[in-house]
Formats: sequence, C-alpha cells, structure tokens
Amino acid sequence: MIQEFISQFCDKKFDTVKIRRNHYLADKSLLELRDKIKRNMNLEPEGAGVFLGIEKKDFTPSFALLELLSEYSDRKAFVDDKTEWLFLCGRDVFKESVKKCSVKEGFVLVQNRHDENLGLGKVVNKKGVFIKNCANRGKFLHY
Repeated sequence: MIQEFISQFCDKKFDTVKIRRNHYLADKSLLELRDKIKRNMNLEPEGAGVFLGIEKKDFTPSFALLELLSEYSDRKAFVDDKTEWLFLCGRDVFKESVKKCSVKEGFVLVQNRHDENLGLGKVVNKKGVFIKNCANRGKFLHY
C-alpha cells in the first residue's frame, strides 16, 4: 500500500518495514537489530526507523514521508505567501493562488516559494477550489 502511494510521486524505492499497520524507513542494519531484539528478548518492537505512515482504510502518509517525496518528485504545486499561511491553517487553495503546478489531477505536494513542503493536496478544480487540503504541517499548531 505504501509503495502504491510513493509511486504516484516518484520511481524511487525506499527500504521500508511494516510493523502492524505502521510503515517505517529502515535500512538493513536497523532491520537486523530489530530481528535480534525479537529473537533475544522475545519482544516485538513498536517501531523501527523514521515513521512514514499508517494503513487504515487508505494509506495516510506522515509529514516525514511527504518531505522525503518532495526531494524526488516533480508532482508539486507552488503557492504564494498568503496562501502558504492559509494552507497551513487548513484552508483549500484557489486557482489564482497557485504560481506553478505540474499536475492536472490527483495528489500533489503543496510547496511554498522556497520549495519547502507544506503538505499534501488533491487537485479537484471545482467551484473555485483548485487544490483540496488533505494534510498540512500546520496540524501541529492545532494541538
């Protein structure tokens, strides 16, 4: 499920491990350590590496995965400064606020003018809304 999500943005293959419903970025040495813990201590680790997302009904990416994808993907929409703030507050993006967009439909990485990832959107192009806000880094400000 995670590879399907990643493939929407780039062809890069990441070393991932799934523990229960969670996916992690983990290299070979970390996986070996995890296996030693399981064998020697008879424990199942709760996690391993950088958290990339969780499988529920669909795959929900973490902000770490979105940041990683923004380094390798060209599926990006760049927004102006005012829209950057509004997007981080949970608002959708209007067409006139998009400075550049490489896709016409589907998921897109929403970036500011410095190419910093703000979150994930979905191009909908309906009733003035061009990009629906799916996840944004401003979520941390809501708590």
